[in-house]
Amino acid sequence: MIRYFITLCNLSVVDQHLPEGVSYTEGLFTFDTREPITLTVNYTITEETHYQYHISALSRVSLIETKSLDHAVMHKEVTVEEGATLNQFVNNDSISSDNQHYETYHIQQNANVQVGYAELSDESLNAFYHYHLEGENANAYVRMAILSKETEKKKYEVHIKHHSPHTTGKMDNYGVVKDKGYLVIDGIGTITKGQRGSESHQTNKIMVFDPECYASANPYLFIDEYDVKASHAAGVGKMDEEHLYYLQSRGLTKKQAMQLITYGYLKPVIEVVDDEMIKEQFETILSKVGD
Repeated sequence: MIRYFITLCNLSVVDQHLPEGVSYTEGLFTFDTREPITLTVNYTITEETHYQYHISALSRVSLIETKSLDHAVMHKEVTVEEGATLNQFVNNDSISSDNQHYETYHIQQNANVQVGYAELSDESLNAFYHYHLEGENANAYVRMAILSKETEKKKYEVHIKHHSPHTTGKMDNYGVVKDKGYLVIDGIGTITKGQRGSESHQTNKIMVFDPECYASANPYLFIDEYDVKASHAAGVGKMDEEHLYYLQSRGLTKKQAMQLITYGYLKPVIEVVDDEMIKEQFETILSKVGD
């Protein structure tokens, strides 16, 4: 199987092997092909940098991204045209604190977007992931696994906004906080007036290991239409000490037991994904939790 990839330092190309129908020029990616494409994108970002993705109508694109931010701000704007499909996995492997990441998706009629975020980096981050369902029957599914430990501060805003009827937005966000870690997840679903037949669903759950952690899971639903379906679930809870004790009694060290509990708590993110590429990437990354 041919492996297609591009490696970037800010906007500059370090190395690339792109398939036919895919181009990159100074921050702009263009996908214009009817053949299914899988592309690996590796970013190293050391300054404020802007990227644009344009996915043409009926394209079928799978993206595997690794982002490494170093005191940087990353902006990413994605347009998914009518009938296109985007399946995307994003691994945050940043190497410094005080990074910011802004993503905005514009999803057109009958287009489908599914994104999995592995937010397990060793540094702090403020992230804003916004999805605009702009055409009828547009769909967005967001899955996120987050680990905040030591003195890391991580804050995420995931907002799915319905601008057209019969659109569906779902998010499942799971976090684990250890040591003196800080984690806030704001999940927002907005259905504007007239967007009948739309659905907005979200789950935000965080497990806390230590008394000096800070965790907050905040669901928001702003509904201005009657003929819709909407739901949310949110919770912050402590680790089960009896579970930890049982694992240690079976021969695991405390560190190994905590790693296993972390993996088990984040694993439901994998189970709700229906794209095999995203599932495989999540499984690989989560299996390294605590290494």
